[in-house]
Amino acid sequence: MSVSSATVSWTPSQRYICEVRWDAATSVGNDPEGRKLMLSGLRSFLGAATVLLLLSWVCSSTIWVIASNLLSPVFSTTSAVEVEETFQLDHRRQSPRKQRLVRIWTLCAVTVTVGLWLLRPQVPYSHMSGALPFTLFEALRLKSAKPHPLGEQDFPLPQLIGEEYWEAPRGHFKGWAPGGDESIDTSGRPEWASVSLPHGFERWEERPEPVHNSDDANGQDEEKPRPTSYYKPANDPLRITNLDQTVVEPIAQAIKAHDIPINHVFLVMMESARKDIFPFKRDSHLYQEILSSYHNQVPDIIQQINSKLSQLTPIAEQLTGESSGFPDSGNRSAALWKNSAEFGMGGINVNGILTGSSLSFKSAVMNHCGVSPIPVDFMDEVTAKIYQPCIMQIFDLFNRLKENSTASHGSHMGVNDLQERNWTSVFLQSITGLYDDQDILNNQMGFKKAIYREEIERHRAKHYHAGMEEINYFGYAEREVYPYLRDIVDEAMKNKERLFLSHFTSTTHHPWSTPSDFHDEQYFADDSLMDKHEDMNNYLNTVRYVDGWLGDILQVLDDTGIANETLVVLVGDHGQAFLEDSPVSGTYENGHISNFRIPLVFRHPLLPQIQITANATSMSVVPTILDLLVQTKSLNDKDSTAALDLINEYEGQSLIRPYLATHNGRQAWNFGIINAGGTMLSVGSAAVPYRLILPLTEDFEFVFSNLDTDPDELHPLRGWSAQKLITRVKSKYGEKAGQWVDEAEKVGRWWVAERKRLWNFEE
Repeated sequence: MSVSSATVSWTPSQRYICEVRWDAATSVGNDPEGRKLMLSGLRSFLGAATVLLLLSWVCSSTIWVIASNLLSPVFSTTSAVEVEETFQLDHRRQSPRKQRLVRIWTLCAVTVTVGLWLLRPQVPYSHMSGALPFTLFEALRLKSAKPHPLGEQDFPLPQLIGEEYWEAPRGHFKGWAPGGDESIDTSGRPEWASVSLPHGFERWEERPEPVHNSDDANGQDEEKPRPTSYYKPANDPLRITNLDQTVVEPIAQAIKAHDIPINHVFLVMMESARKDIFPFKRDSHLYQEILSSYHNQVPDIIQQINSKLSQLTPIAEQLTGESSGFPDSGNRSAALWKNSAEFGMGGINVNGILTGSSLSFKSAVMNHCGVSPIPVDFMDEVTAKIYQPCIMQIFDLFNRLKENSTASHGSHMGVNDLQERNWTSVFLQSITGLYDDQDILNNQMGFKKAIYREEIERHRAKHYHAGMEEINYFGYAEREVYPYLRDIVDEAMKNKERLFLSHFTSTTHHPWSTPSDFHDEQYFADDSLMDKHEDMNNYLNTVRYVDGWLGDILQVLDDTGIANETLVVLVGDHGQAFLEDSPVSGTYENGHISNFRIPLVFRHPLLPQIQITANATSMSVVPTILDLLVQTKSLNDKDSTAALDLINEYEGQSLIRPYLATHNGRQAWNFGIINAGGTMLSVGSAAVPYRLILPLTEDFEFVFSNLDTDPDELHPLRGWSAQKLITRVKSKYGEKAGQWVDEAEKVGRWWVAERKRLWNFEE
């Protein structure tokens, strides 16, 4: 979830400026669950307020005298001696000449101060000079920050979408001709759209022709409703598809050699999951930070540290097939899950994935629906129409296709054939479902059932028990939903249903607390915890807790006998920056790379364990799930036809095929919305290692990094305008890098406007 009402802004001079973003405070404060988040810092606030009150009481008399001496010559001809006598201070009376000098210099100081304030550059100092009451009142008036101009809707690189690059439709491919609506017909309804379509498929519904009525009293046409925008892959100038590529060889061989059924799909979205800690590796930047906290790095100390860190993410090691590099990593507790897959098998680990948003629920929309969220603050997606069908709605479509089939019409014939079974979709988490209207969003995305904190804490809940321990302001630790997980799986098997289960972990969210019966380790040196490492140390303990919980989930699949027929997708919602990574911690208005690198694993015991590198976003999750279902023949003919057609509707590429970084001179662009959504945008490309933080308001800098030479973004380039940044990039990295920044800035602004159009969002 990762949003707060206050943030620390970072300036080029490497100084911290604490500024409260009151627009965020009012938005979060209007949410009952959000107020709990804001009050999580109450102890620190009260402590700081107490210190300030004591200091002001002690210093008030001295400050009054100093201010009186400075200002009395300006506003009065009376000597300051009277004021001094009031406070019984023994100072000599100033001469009239000295009083005039004091008055002149004071007036000069006031004039210079006011002049500098009036003449200060608007960028970046406007947000730094607002007094508390005024900035608060501005937020209450719901006035947003001044945006950078978005420019025209026309695609900014027209030379790449000329007619010579257009592609004709073939098979399920819709063709590609941006601006060429007349040459490619995309209006036809596919055969699968003849059934009663579920929510999310509105653009395939049959619509009557618009009625024009000119017979009214004024002889004018009736006012027609505003047309709705829909995504059309043939008209998307950024779309690059790899569906014409063959499936990567190891997967293709495995599918050819034996059956790989996918009868159930589990999607586990992991809160604040950083790729560099999934699994934790010995050669990482964070490992060096831990070592550096121990000033006397004697061999015995290093060995103890390595022993602890080797037990940090053992489940992640097994799932990804990546080694942590610690010698003791194989000595795992007997209580932990053991991978039952044969050697060399286990599924697909994808490296290079970035989140599409560092705000959790915007990321959830991308992971479940294959769309980019709206680049505006907070969750307008809750009330907007999602411009693609979500995976749950696609499974509902498969159910309706079966209902329409003559083979199963009016009976339960075919339920023993796994392909003919109906799907059910369930959402499960141990924390509140009310924050940011998550329950409404889940319903809109198509979940048939959802279990949240609000249900499991009821006294009449099936598995309620005394002593349920809240670990943070959102709710309980994950293991409180373990019996519900077992029930969901058992019920699906009993009803002979195919299960889509989505589960969201939460323990790795601030304040990074673990249950009282969980043993916390100390990874950093004792004397460093109160410095800057306390939060990271707590976070690492929550990572170890959630790693064990992932093993519990997989053990349920083993115990119920469905492991070999279940695809488990593990994906982070976003990362989490700490002071060990960047000058600013947290995700709010922080574009640092540690907030964006996330793990992505497609786990199946019968798939080969392979490593895929793709500089992509989690927008590829839905197309990859559909592609795997089709390629493994886990769908019947009708469902497969619909799935093949729908895969070609999504923007993301399939990750079981070679990922195309470029096509006909075009780049596969990646975009990431920076929490809270409307102020900054991360722009990258699969074709180059460059990354641009694009400000959408005038309060923030342009930031450029080269992830090849600076993978942890320790030394990014900055500029308060695109042109200044381009000049610096050219000077350090060359002409082509500077040109890329220019194109990224233009494409990013076009993308922001285009997302708002697709979401039918009105400012």
